Formats: sequence, C-alpha cells, structure tokens
Amino acid sequence: MSKRPSITVLLLGFFFLVQLPLVVQPIGGGHIWRQADTASVARNLALESFDPFHPRVDVRQHLTGITGMEFPVYQSLAGLLYLVAPTSQDWPARLISLLMAFGCLGYTVLLARKLLDLPAKWVVCAMICLQEFFLQANRTMPEATALCMVLMGTWHFLRYRDSGKPVDLLLAWLGFTLGLLARPYVGSWGLIILVEFLFSLKANPRRSAVFLALGVGVLVPFAFWYFYWAPHLTEAYGLPLFFTGGSFESVLQKLASFNIWVLLADALVYDYAHWIMVPFVLLGIHKLRRHSNWDRDHTVLLVGVPLLTIASILLLTGDHFKPHTYYLIALIPALAISAATGLSALAQRRPKVGRWLVAALPILTVALLGYVYTESAEDLERYGRVQQEVEKRVPPEDLVVTDSGGSLGFSLHVIRRRGWGVASAKVADPAFIAEAENLGARWVLPLQDGRFQLYSIGEWRQHLATKP
Repeated sequence: MSKRPSITVLLLGFFFLVQLPLVVQPIGGGHIWRQADTASVARNLALESFDPFHPRVDVRQHLTGITGMEFPVYQSLAGLLYLVAPTSQDWPARLISLLMAFGCLGYTVLLARKLLDLPAKWVVCAMICLQEFFLQANRTMPEATALCMVLMGTWHFLRYRDSGKPVDLLLAWLGFTLGLLARPYVGSWGLIILVEFLFSLKANPRRSAVFLALGVGVLVPFAFWYFYWAPHLTEAYGLPLFFTGGSFESVLQKLASFNIWVLLADALVYDYAHWIMVPFVLLGIHKLRRHSNWDRDHTVLLVGVPLLTIASILLLTGDHFKPHTYYLIALIPALAISAATGLSALAQRRPKVGRWLVAALPILTVALLGYVYTESAEDLERYGRVQQEVEKRVPPEDLVVTDSGGSLGFSLHVIRRRGWGVASAKVADPAFIAEAENLGARWVLPLQDGRFQLYSIGEWRQHLATKP
C-alpha cells in the first residue's frame, strides 16, 4: 500500500499550483514600474552585455541605460535564463522568484526546527499565508532572492559555529554577501555574526577573529557597491532613477509624528499578517515568551532581527516603507515562526481545529488574494493590439517616447523597446517631442481615449500641429 504524502508536501504542492498561473502571466499588479525596470535589467544582460557591474534599464532616454541601483544578483539569475528563453516572456524572472520563495520556506523550516522543534507543516502553512510573501513569490523583484540568500547565510553560519566545517563558513559568506547586495534591507539578519563575534571575544579569540573576518568580508563588497560604484554609475552615465533614502531631517520629523506608527501597524497587520494570521502571531508571541529553552539564538533571530529591521527601515526611509512594504521583507521568517508557534499550540489543545486550520487558512488566503490573478490582464488591456503593431513597425534599436500611464517604464517593458517614459503632458508637448526627436526618438506611444496608439514621431508632430 502506497504511503500518502505528508501535509507539508501537500501544502508545498498547493503553494506551487496557486503560484503557477501567476508565474506564467505577463508582469502586472503591484509595483509594476519596479517590476518592469527589474525585468529590463535582466533582459538587457542577455541582449546587450552580460556585465552585472553595468546594469542597463529601458527607461534610458537617449543614454546607455546604465544606472546606479542594487547589485543585480536576481537580475543576473533571470538573465541566465533569458540566454535560452525568449526575452518576449516574463516567466523566466518570475520563476526565479518562485524558486527562491521555496528556498525561503526550506531555510525557515530548518531554523524553526533548530530553535523550537516546530513541525514543518505549521511553518509552511503560516509562511504561505503571509500576504507579502505570497505576492513576492511570483513578482519580478529581488526580494525573495535576497531573503533566501540571507537565510542561507544564517543557517550555514549557525552550522559553522556548531561544527566548524569550512564549507559552511563559505556558504555563510556567500549567502550574506549576495543577500545584502541584492537588497540591503535584509542586512539585519547579519546581526547574528556581530553577536557571536562579541560573545566569543574573550572566550575564544581565534573564533572571534573568524567571525570578524566573515563580517568584514560581507561588508566590503556591500560598501564598495552602494557607497562607491552605484553612485559612480549614476553620476558617470547621467541616469538617476532609483530611490536611495530620505533626508535625515525629513525622516526625524516623520518619526515624531503619530501617523508613521499607524502606517507601520497597518503594514504589519495587513500587508504581512493579512489580518487572518494576526491571532496566531499574537498567540505565538505569547507562547514564545514562556519558552523554557530560550537562548541567545532565539533572542537574536526572533527579537533582535525584527527590531533591527523595523528601526533601520524607519531611520533610512521614514514613511517611504508604506507604499513599498517589501522593505520589511526581512520580518517574514520571524512572523512565520511566531504564527506557526501559535498554530501548533492551538492544534495540540484542539486537534480537530488544527486539522481544519491547516487546510482552511491557505485556501482563505488565496481567496482573499484572488484579485491578483486578473491584475495582469487589467494592466495590459489599455495596450490592445499595439504590441503586435510595434513588433511589425518599430526596429528593436529605435528609441520610443511612451506615455508612462502612471507607471514609469512599464509601457516600454510591454512593447520591449527603449527610450522615454514620461507623463501625458510631456507627450502632448511639441517642444518636448522636438527635443526628443533631436536626441534620437523615432516613435511615440501616447495614451488616447484609454488606449495606447503607435505613431511615428513625424506623424505625432503633425497630429499635435492640427490639435486646436
């Protein structure tokens, strides 16, 4: 008689099946401008030059497209797929995100077992029900990759500390380095290195030197990229595009307001715990406070990392995290472990309730997030047949002026061309169009009556001249 699959395997299979329709869809939904720019970097690595030290976006005007941004770890992985997959498709980059999400699940399960001996099914159930994790598992963004990398670094660092195997030290360095380069705001997971270094200073100076070398080895590439090379690219190639933090005075003013704490609570309760997981997170925190075997690892990973994440994001961005809730993605493992602790405790007291919850919560999560399955079609509806028209009429090297449609760079991504993404007023400004033509623009993609239309730049200038 064949053995039935475990609940953990069924949950993982369920997660894969509900993510698959999103993976094969074109880019759409939340943060589409950011997804489009990320996709353009991956695509241009395959099409122009596979040089991750000079990432290129499509919103480049007449310039090279090279700009200062996060180090393209995720984009390079997607770019490798684009070497063999059609660049007209979005699924290669989305597939990388999904694979990295499964990596996040695996490492979080390992950490939960090590810290609390939690059953894997509750960790997986809790994590796939966190809204931000569910969404980032298919988006063309580096978040899932960055989180997977630092979780890999954390796990192998703990293994090295306990066993001393050099391969774990190497994997720890690789994970922390790539994670921090991919997204700096997951760097709070490096707190474990600092704490172990400080605690081993007197007890084991030789080991503390190894930890110090690891920390320095992680920070040097990060500092080189973000404090020297990325600003150099922006200045040298004249294309400032990405947010690099708010002014200190502005951040302090916002921290002093009550509103920022309301926004933070909303981000945690809605964007992450998604309301339905809030009771289990709170119950889990209550249970964790009474955990009899609480030690330094628990304090660092379940308390220190979340607090450092929140503090660093608030100090660096002010309230900018609210429209960009993925800045707080480093919170996901601690939230998942807390919710899993609550679910496990409830299941031990009420087994029937536990059996019902393990199936009902993931289904309810998908039902509540059902709108994401139609977002791509809704975002592309305005383009009609213009994609096919661009493919027939516009040579790949020609520059295009597009109406951004409220999402910088998305229009260029849809038509797979390079050039300008600007507001409607600029598209309708004859002086701007003349300037763009002098700089090399050959086509215009305006938004007319809710639909995008294609004009040669000469046709568009004639159209503007005849307008009253």
